[in-house]
Amino acid sequence: MKTYKLLGVKIQTAPEHVVKDTLHTFLNSDNQHQIVTVNPEFIVSAQKNKKFKNIINEASLSTIDGSGIIKLMQLIGHDISLEQRMTGVQLTEILLNQAINSNHKVLFCLYSKGLSKPNDFFISIKEKYPELDFQVADEKSALEKARIFAPHIILTGFGAPQQDIWIWENMHKIPSVKIGVGVGGTFDFISGRIKRAPKVMRSFGLEWLWRFLRQPWRLKRIHRAIFIFPWLVIKDRYLYKKRV
Repeated sequence: MKTYKLLGVKIQTAPEHVVKDTLHTFLNSDNQHQIVTVNPEFIVSAQKNKKFKNIINEASLSTIDGSGIIKLMQLIGHDISLEQRMTGVQLTEILLNQAINSNHKVLFCLYSKGLSKPNDFFISIKEKYPELDFQVADEKSALEKARIFAPHIILTGFGAPQQDIWIWENMHKIPSVKIGVGVGGTFDFISGRIKRAPKVMRSFGLEWLWRFLRQPWRLKRIHRAIFIFPWLVIKDRYLYKKRV
């Protein structure tokens, strides 16, 4: 596991087999573990939201979910490749398979105004993972349902930073939980409401372009990731060099 700091925000990389072993260890430990899937927007938001930055930096694992981070890391001299990303979709698939194999319960927490609705999402999960022991809630019912269901894994899709702050503020209230992860738009991919970018586009880190073509209203978010994020990194390095 390699740990870096970019604009004061912790990001980590590891081969997939190491991530799997780490998650297995988390699920069988006596402690609770928050995982954050960091994309460029997270790093931009964390520059002004100190609480969010602290949550990322204190997380048990903060994976890189965003090709823009990889490309900027390469630009500033780090030996890192796109294969070292661990997206929310990948992480979710790994956790669900581990949950099935180890009989761990999962609570999916959806945003009530999001594209994927709880009832439809429940059906999608039941069809794709028939052996999974799970429940579905929204942001209004999540805490109460978690206390009753006693899940081992909580996956939240409220959008950042809300999803990660919710986990940080509430996970300790649910003693059964071993892993809490904010997975952003992953639920929309699982439910089929949004199609993932073709594999060739993912291999070149062009998911952002695919999302923009299909969801042009995301322009503001894409602008933060594609323009503001690299500008902040370049400015920070230039000013740092001037100070040294």
